[in-house]
Amino acid sequence: MQSVPVIPLSPAPANLILAHTSRPWKTVRSMLGLVGLLFILTNIAPLFLAGFLDSDFDGTPGPANPYYVLGASLCSIPILALLGFLRRPRLTHLIRAAPHSGGHMLFQMPGSALLQSPIPVQLVHHIVHDSAPLEMPSRKALWGLFFGGVFTSSVCLFPLLILGLTPLTLIVFLTILVPAFLIGFSTPVFAWWATLTHYFGLQTSRRLAEWMLIAGMLSTIPAIMINSNIAPLMIDALGLSMTSETSLGYGLILMVSAPVGEELCKAGAVYALARFIDSPRRGFQIGFTVGLGFALLENMSYILMTFGALEASSITFGFTSIIRGIGSIPGHGIWTGISGYAIGCHLTLRRPAALMSIDGSNQGTSEVKQWMLTDKKTGEVLSASSAPHQAIEIPRWLCSSPQQGLELPKKPLAGIALAIAGHAFWNGSSWTLGVLGESMHWAAYLFLMLGWIVFLIFALWQISRRILASVLLESAF
Repeated sequence: MQSVPVIPLSPAPANLILAHTSRPWKTVRSMLGLVGLLFILTNIAPLFLAGFLDSDFDGTPGPANPYYVLGASLCSIPILALLGFLRRPRLTHLIRAAPHSGGHMLFQMPGSALLQSPIPVQLVHHIVHDSAPLEMPSRKALWGLFFGGVFTSSVCLFPLLILGLTPLTLIVFLTILVPAFLIGFSTPVFAWWATLTHYFGLQTSRRLAEWMLIAGMLSTIPAIMINSNIAPLMIDALGLSMTSETSLGYGLILMVSAPVGEELCKAGAVYALARFIDSPRRGFQIGFTVGLGFALLENMSYILMTFGALEASSITFGFTSIIRGIGSIPGHGIWTGISGYAIGCHLTLRRPAALMSIDGSNQGTSEVKQWMLTDKKTGEVLSASSAPHQAIEIPRWLCSSPQQGLELPKKPLAGIALAIAGHAFWNGSSWTLGVLGESMHWAAYLFLMLGWIVFLIFALWQISRRILASVLLESAF
């Protein structure tokens, strides 16, 4: 009996190219599946801390409630386990065989599996990470779905505003509720993500890109605990009230607690991905995506609340979706992008480029950096990592000329401080106008608020164009 050779695992060669079927909507579906679980987790988190600090949520310390702590912990365990299962590493067992006169026809794989060949071959096999590149649906398709979906949903909900709650309008409301909600809270985030991915031209694996978005969603957990549990206790210690939206205590939540807590938590999420940051531009990309992840979960809450208006849902849903889609969502991305850029500058100065690695490889596995995308139906190659890089022309509405670029801070503390300042001005100016408008006629107040919102969005757009002009001048390793 001739012994059967056992073939050990070996690292994948650097020049190995893997083909992946093009699936541009896969990332969208994957993130929509996770956002629901993380939304539940973010609503459980304040209960856990409230069990220690303020179980009646009145802004004063105590009483403690151990049942809140126990209940929140027990509810969180299955969600965290499911998240861990869904985000487990994707590995592929790759077997390669080539004809060889001195080879064998029968091989024993690790375990009890046998592999037989009709001719003598030399066989090697590897365990490789899923290295599929990030693909996003067409930017036009996402923006069209967002604006078209919001407009269609608002039109379908409009009879509820005119006729009131009747059996027919209730049926229409319930029918349109789920698709309108999904389109309103998610599509602008994915549209901005697709726009960033296309114009930045940085090779990014799908798994890394998904972790960027997930890191942003996870950063909402400590942020909401700061705003819901810790900040009210600090404001109460100052003797301030939060009884109304125009009270100073409520204003401090918007102007201080939210900007400081949220930007620090998002910057912490960027630092958690520090080993993937190989340039300031990559730092901005990760920061912007983390900001979008935060906005995705935050937007879910805001859009959900618009349907509480029932008869007025047509107006509240359409107005909130558009304003947040073109204002608050890119705002979160830009603010955290500034922090990410500064963190990227800091990291690239601290370590040599030769030591930087964005492959995430570890013992026993390797990541294939070479890839190509193929059409699912025809098998035609759509793109490949080895293809020559084509210069991308960025439209002037998105990016100004390099001469108009704004110089960004290169130290992390300065970058985070600038992000906090931008966030605080956005929140604080709107709250201040709300306080001033209490004594105004409702028409004058509405005109003032709408005008200010338009100004904020226009200012954010102009500043973002100049920030992108500076970021895109940076080299990417």
